[in-house]
Amino acid sequence: MATSTEKGPAPSGRREVPVLEGLFHRPSGPGDRAYLIGSKCSACGYVAFPRRVVCPACVRENTMQDLPLSTRGRVFSFTVARVAPPGFTAPYLQSWIDLPEGPRIFSLISGVEPTDDALVEGQEVELVLEKIRTDEEGNDVIGYKFGPPGQGGKR
Repeated sequence: MATSTEKGPAPSGRREVPVLEGLFHRPSGPGDRAYLIGSKCSACGYVAFPRRVVCPACVRENTMQDLPLSTRGRVFSFTVARVAPPGFTAPYLQSWIDLPEGPRIFSLISGVEPTDDALVEGQEVELVLEKIRTDEEGNDVIGYKFGPPGQGGKR
């Protein structure tokens, strides 16, 4: 399946760098898939994203274990950002996504026009990894986003 979750080279000598190490797994080959990296508490079962060292629910140390999270979730809410921080272009969509394991995560949205009716609450969305901006050295900063299932092919 050729999707935007597959790793690809950056054009013309630029490097691809993750927005933050440890947020997601980048595929290393055709059979590998991208996923977000969360953590699950072995004592109380709480699931967190991003991964944690101490459980935010029971506050126990040394109980959090890495957990690959689902690549699909559901839109809890979303908005059109009409003003962008440096390095981004407005308008764009941002959303809260509910994952099946429990976490509600913040994400940019890909694969749809940034309009007020682009998504509906409860709509299923799928993880994609793609360029979110260019850094000061001209490298492509790769981050996670969600979009309609099957959009693929962005990178």
